[in-house]
Amino acid sequence: MLRRLTKLRTVTAEVESRLMSSDSVACRSKDWSRQYTGLLLWWGLPLLMGISAGFFRLSLHGTALVWAGAFAWMGTGCVLNARRCRRLHCFFSGPALWLGAIGALLVGLRVLSSAHALQYVIWGTAGLVALSYLPETIWGKYAHRS
Repeated sequence: MLRRLTKLRTVTAEVESRLMSSDSVACRSKDWSRQYTGLLLWWGLPLLMGISAGFFRLSLHGTALVWAGAFAWMGTGCVLNARRCRRLHCFFSGPALWLGAIGALLVGLRVLSSAHALQYVIWGTAGLVALSYLPETIWGKYAHRS
């Protein structure tokens, strides 16, 4: 009886492993963050635009509006990627980037007028996005459907 139970556990673990790995392969092939063009289009170019806005001698408010657009674009990419391939950190980073877009927009519209408000928004958003990778260390890169 004990041998049968042990064998059943082994078979169950093998089947579960195969199902999860095939699901992960399907997810990986759809994941924009694992594709050069998707990575560049959704996150590379907006990040480059946000960083380069400081070099074009724009006003603080103009720079904030550029960052608002960049964060909104990256957040949209994350939400679409989460829906497309169920990348776990995208479920968290998408809304975090949209919050960053709202914060930067408020700086750009002069609603938030602290001397360092834009820096707080940018670094706060970057911190939240960095924290969004923590769930992947616990549950894996892709959320599995139940």
